[in-house]
Amino acid sequence: MTETKDMDVPQEDLEEIPKGQQRFDNVYLLLILSLIIPFLMYNLWGMIEIASLPNFVP
Repeated sequence: MTETKDMDVPQEDLEEIPKGQQRFDNVYLLLILSLIIPFLMYNLWGMIEIASLPNFVP
């Protein structure tokens, strides 16, 4: 009896999925990144703004 398992699956399904696509298919990773990246950017921007303020001289 011959196996026809390979003949039933299209060729594109047999190809290995790239690691980058596997990571970005993870919904929870995208959720965490979408929360962390803006938080860090706005905080960094705020720190730079505070550091660049002139000193108060009464």
